[in-house]
Parts: sequence; C-alpha cells; structure tokens
Amino acid sequence: MDVSRRVAGLVTALIVVGLVGVFVYACGTRSSQSGPTPAFASPSLLSVTPSISVEPSGVPVESPAPDPSPVPAGQNTPASIYLPAVANGGSLGAVAAVPTEEVVVTATPVPVPPPPTPTPTPTRGPIRITKLGLGVYESGGAMLPILDDARPSVILLMDPSIDFAQEVRRRFPKAFIVGRIFAGSQPLDNPAQRGVEFADRVAATAVPLKGVVNAWMSYNEVANGDDIPNLIAYNAFQVAFAHRLQDDYGIPAVAGNDGPRSVRADLYPKYFAEAIRTSKYFGVHAYPDPNIKSLRDPAAFDQVFYYRKIHDALEKAGVKSGPFIITEIGLYNGWRDVTTDTEMAHDFTWVADQMNNDPYVIGMAVFGLFAPDRNEWKRFDIDGSNIPDIMGDYNTVH
Repeated sequence: MDVSRRVAGLVTALIVVGLVGVFVYACGTRSSQSGPTPAFASPSLLSVTPSISVEPSGVPVESPAPDPSPVPAGQNTPASIYLPAVANGGSLGAVAAVPTEEVVVTATPVPVPPPPTPTPTPTRGPIRITKLGLGVYESGGAMLPILDDARPSVILLMDPSIDFAQEVRRRFPKAFIVGRIFAGSQPLDNPAQRGVEFADRVAATAVPLKGVVNAWMSYNEVANGDDIPNLIAYNAFQVAFAHRLQDDYGIPAVAGNDGPRSVRADLYPKYFAEAIRTSKYFGVHAYPDPNIKSLRDPAAFDQVFYYRKIHDALEKAGVKSGPFIITEIGLYNGWRDVTTDTEMAHDFTWVADQMNNDPYVIGMAVFGLFAPDRNEWKRFDIDGSNIPDIMGDYNTVH
C-alpha cells in the first residue's frame, strides 16, 4: 500500500512537471510568434506574471511577483488603461495590453464679466464772469481745489506768495484780483510818511506780481467816522500811499476798505475826496447789523447795499471815483451757528444778482477762506461747506 501511494504521488508529480513544461513551451512559442513587446505595453504589467515552482512535496506553488519598477520622482506618465484580451470568445488567456486613447483634461475657461461702466462725472461749462468772488487769506495748494469749486470772478489775496498768486491767475485769467498786506499795527501819527512806507512794503510783493494782481489795498478798517482827526489823517495817508504805489511803482491802489458803515456816506466826499480821486479803485466792506441772520432780510437791504449811498454822495458832490470793489461781505459775526451753508450761499448769489444793477461795481469778495488754524475766523470760513459748490454753479455758463 505504501509503495502504491508513492508510485501514485510520483506519477502525479511527473504529470505536473509535464504540464508545466508544456505551458512554458506554449508561452515561448506564442511570444516568438507575436513579435517584440508593443511599445505601448506597460513593462510593469508584463513583469507581474507569476512563476511556479515545485516543492519537494510535489505541490506546485506560486512565487511572489517582483515589485514593479518604481517611476522616478517628478516623472509624469500618460494615463493608459489595459484590458485583458479574450480570443474568439474563448477562455481567458494570457493578458495582452490593449491601449485606449489618452484623455487630456482641459479646463473650460470661465468668462470674465466686463468691468462696470463708470458713471460719468458731470462736466461744468466754462467759467462765467459775474460779480461773485472770494477772499483768500492763506497761500498754499490746499486753497486751490476750493477756488476751483467756487470759480470766483473777484479774488482777494492776503499776503500771497508769488507762486501761489501766479497759479491763481493762471487758473482764473479773467478774474479781478485784489492784493492785501496784513498790518498788525496801522499808525497814523505821521500819515504822509506812513503812507509812503506802507506803499514800499506793499511794493515788495506787488512789483513781482505786476500783471498778476490788479490792485492793492493799504490799511484795513482804520477809519472812524466819530473821530474827525482820524478821518483827516487817514485821507493824507491814502493820498501818499496811492501816489507812491501808482506813480513810482506803476501799481494801482484801492482807497477806503473801511469797516461797515463806520463812516457816514455824506462824510466821504467831505473828508476822503482827495484819496478817492487819487486812487484807481475804491473799496467797501458790506456787513449787516449783528442781529441780522440773512443778507436777504429786508431789514438788511440798506446795510448790505450801503455802498450805493456812498456812491450817490460822491456823485452829488462831483467827486469822481474809480470802480467800486466790495472787498469783504458776509454776516456780521459769521454764518456758522447762525444759518445753513446752503442759505448762506444763496445769500451771496442773491447779492451778486442785485449788484448787476450797479455798473460801477466790479464785484464782491466773500469773507472768506482761511488756514485751518485761524480759529478767530472759523465762523466765517466756507471751507468744509457746500458754499464753494453753489458759488461755482452760479459762476458757470449753463
């Protein structure tokens, strides 16, 4: 019995060995007939065919397939799919690589919406020459955008730097520009000499600005109608100032510039006739009484247009004057905390309209535009309000 079993096991082993030999022979024959491995076949796939070994027990076992060769790092291989081939509907045979088309994934571009059309900024028309202007009490680039908004036809510049005044003139070639030099002290003890000295001081700025600034003031709000010696002295000062500035430097002078109604209208031809005749221009300040809250208040009419009474008195006395300039205008204590900026702006445009009835008046300079640190004038300051915009609309051709 043991011998029979051994013979049977030997026969079985021989049969297995024979089958393996036939299998190996068949594979070799098929490989030689099919030619070289196609270029598209994956070497890693072909290398995974298991090998069969026979253990001493006679039971064939599969040897582990070698690890596929690693793909070097950073090397991309096209994605290919390999399917087993079944010949003529027969049983599954050796695995053959059947390539499929390589699929290239392309990102679909997302259309970018066009940028929104910007809302066009309204363009103002050309500057219109009116009788509405502005007093500027500081030099510097920060003043220019506000001037551009207001588009003044009359401009007063106090202590202007040369380059600032030139830039203002470049922007407003048709404006009438008045210059003023601030004087902390305004003595009249020796009026004729004081007039010459102040003219020399003004000329230091005015001469380089010939053709830029039209005319220059002397003292500001110094006359006192209740003080007759003061009126006489101020007349002598103005005459000396005007002769020196106009005759020696060729620069026009502006007489007057007194405080609002500080001198009665009938006193101008009596005490200031010589100064008014000598000077090329005559300046007036226009403010109503402190209790008035609008220049359009009927109670303020004669106060705002007091210059008409002065003009009538001069005409009646036969005193010839140059054109009038309202070198300051506003509410007595300023508009802030009294009225709105819109109402104040409409006050100014209304007065300018009324001045169109007076051909001897060049126009007016609103008081005013100041440096941010000039707190004493903050209640008058138009910066940070819509007054410049409303003035600019008024001073624009529509």
